[in-house]
Amino acid sequence: MAARIGITKTQVIEAGIFILEEKGKIEDVSLSAVAERTGMRTQSLYAHIDGMKGLRRELALYSLEKLADAVIDAAMGRSGIDAVEAILQAQLSFALNHPGLFTASIHPPEDDLELQTAITSVSYPLDLVLERIGIEQPERTHWSRLFLSAVYGFSSLYKGAKLTLPVPPESSADHLIRVLICQLRDEAELG
Repeated sequence: MAARIGITKTQVIEAGIFILEEKGKIEDVSLSAVAERTGMRTQSLYAHIDGMKGLRRELALYSLEKLADAVIDAAMGRSGIDAVEAILQAQLSFALNHPGLFTASIHPPEDDLELQTAITSVSYPLDLVLERIGIEQPERTHWSRLFLSAVYGFSSLYKGAKLTLPVPPESSADHLIRVLICQLRDEAELG
């Protein structure tokens, strides 16, 4: 099927990103919504992307790039526990401010080398810092998963307006980070 004149793959992906940012969840991005935004027929999108699977892949790549930028910027000029805390804060801030992009970034790479590389770009700074403070494998992987789970869980509850107790959720976010960093510091000192 021929691509519509004047519409590029980049514009199709940008339409998906716009919808993702607007809606806040990857599940809310559909081919019909992208087609409507670009003024195309849904079937015509296949000339640019490999259906919904291809669109989600492109959104994951974009989101991972943005998350990697945030994590790398946070870690820049820092080391040790301070770098871990900055990375964790950057991840949580990204998840709270860009919930759609964050959910899109959690995409199984399977055997897709480009996705694997993008995921490594996000995880490498934390992995490197954890290694340098003496956290060995498999504990580094456990810590990475714990951080991801904490960020994902807290941001999901926050964005879903599920944190209804009288204490402001922002102070709970700070507390969450402090507890994780305190526990990590203890493990690093014991190791």
